[in-house]
Amino acid sequence: MCELTTMIAGGTALLSTALSVTQQLRQADSQRNDFNFLAAQQRNAAAVDEIQAQQAEQAGEADADAARQKAGKRLGQLQARLAAQGTDLSGSPRDLLGDVLAGAGDVLSLRYDGLRNAWENRVRGASRQAQARTYETVAGNVDPTLGIAKTLLS
Repeated sequence: MCELTTMIAGGTALLSTALSVTQQLRQADSQRNDFNFLAAQQRNAAAVDEIQAQQAEQAGEADADAARQKAGKRLGQLQARLAAQGTDLSGSPRDLLGDVLAGAGDVLSLRYDGLRNAWENRVRGASRQAQARTYETVAGNVDPTLGIAKTLLS
């Protein structure tokens, strides 16, 4: 009878230990999956950042082209008007034309804004890629063996 009770107690302890080990393995697997999911989210967000960077570059170029066309049109209108008036295009009318050419500064400014926005998106994307690598490293370091060893020793 005493042996039967000892065997039952031992079997119960062994079953409890096996269940605990199984639970720890499942928890470790779940943690790895969670960190890998977070890494995938960061990689996806980084891909979106790159797309936004490309769009910012394109938008900056489109805005610069529009400003360049607008300045060219304005310059052409002023030249035509001054020529129609018989104005010599030297002196103060030339200064007026210089103001129109200042539109070139707008072109550069718009282009710079597009490039700056693209750069910001790429920096954000690089940060997200680094975070993804961190999550992958943490996922790789999830090790249930320490918990299992503690369970077996207790």
